[in-house]
Amino acid sequence: MASYLSIKKSLFDYVKDNDLKVGDKFPTEMELAEMLGVGRLTLREALKVLSEEGLIYTVHGIGTFISGNFESINDTIDINLGITEMITAAGFKPGVKFFEKNLVKASPEVALALKIPDGCDVLVCKRVRTAEGKPVVYSIDYFSPALVTAFLTANDDNISIYKFMEEDMGIKIGNSTAEIIPVACSEEISKKLEYDVNKPVIMIKQFTTDIKGSPLLFTEEYFRPDRFKISLNRRRIKK
Repeated sequence: MASYLSIKKSLFDYVKDNDLKVGDKFPTEMELAEMLGVGRLTLREALKVLSEEGLIYTVHGIGTFISGNFESINDTIDINLGITEMITAAGFKPGVKFFEKNLVKASPEVALALKIPDGCDVLVCKRVRTAEGKPVVYSIDYFSPALVTAFLTANDDNISIYKFMEEDMGIKIGNSTAEIIPVACSEEISKKLEYDVNKPVIMIKQFTTDIKGSPLLFTEEYFRPDRFKISLNRRRIKK
């Protein structure tokens, strides 16, 4: 059965292939399910994500309409996706423009997140992630010591870290805690993302564990806001 991510990508492709614009109407759920050859329950999950990202809206009894820009990469932060998954789900080809892997001394912040002593050697991987060859994210990943050996021997600079952990290492990824911080684009980030110095960029600091709560990654990610949209589904508590 197709996952909602693959269906989401197919929906992005449909919008782009048919040059749909804001206000245009989507086919019905039944038509989409037949067109894509997928089940309606999984299709609804993908449509729900697009709605939470502000890309579509539904008027009961009338239909579903385009309400956002499908040319940007959209991420719903309450769903834990890797960068590769985000870019692919948006219908773009993921790639890497800059890649650097080193052993460094853990800063107090990294040490606290990974539950290791200050100054302990940790593996850091720095990459500029691209969509269709254009830089969209500068990511800095610090690996738990338990992952160092496996990732030191992984030579693919375009590797999906989540996919490698799940499929090659048999690790079940658990929850992530993320903090969103707007920052001014530094000279270093400007060069990496081909973006203007001092213009605002979105920084996300994220701590990821396995299903048992053991630390896996501490990540800093810098997103170009003109090419990446971060959304959050805020639910109102019933009184």
